[in-house]
Amino acid sequence: MGRGAEGSGSPLSDKSAPVQDAPGVPALPMPDSLKQTFDFHSQFNVDVLASPAMPAPARSALRVNLLQEELNELKEAIASNDLVEVADALADIQYVLSGTALEFGMGACYKELVDEVHRSNMSKAAKTEQEAQETVEHYRNKDGTEAYYERQPDGTFNIYRRSDMKTLKSVRYSRADIRSIVNRHGGPC
Repeated sequence: MGRGAEGSGSPLSDKSAPVQDAPGVPALPMPDSLKQTFDFHSQFNVDVLASPAMPAPARSALRVNLLQEELNELKEAIASNDLVEVADALADIQYVLSGTALEFGMGACYKELVDEVHRSNMSKAAKTEQEAQETVEHYRNKDGTEAYYERQPDGTFNIYRRSDMKTLKSVRYSRADIRSIVNRHGGPC
């Protein structure tokens, strides 16, 4: 883990009851990174909430600080053109991100959340050339953004902003429905 990505300190609690060594949590369908980070949290008594909830403000702030610290290390590694440090920073970011998901009680639904974001992101591709043309026109009319599209091997069309090749959302883009997933898993939305 490089330079100690996953800090803890004493668990701080709030109105949400943290679950440590929660029965059944590791058996849930979670990515390996969540399972490994769950093991770390269990070992070092870092809170794992059983369902989506906001941890104590101090814990939330710590999670943001840990993520920012790792992101800063990634920036430094890129600036230094050091691929090994980039790899270390990326692994640390994933580890801290997984810990953050657990501490916010999203371990049980994290795969579902990522799957929903993926579904939404994939809807950025236009299904037809007409949809791609409408999307390019939409961005031009909206704020003058110059865009273009490319046909993909699967027959879809990707739309890109000319200035930096950022992928743009098709006019038929479908937002991720995160709220229903969090609600279904007992969150307070």
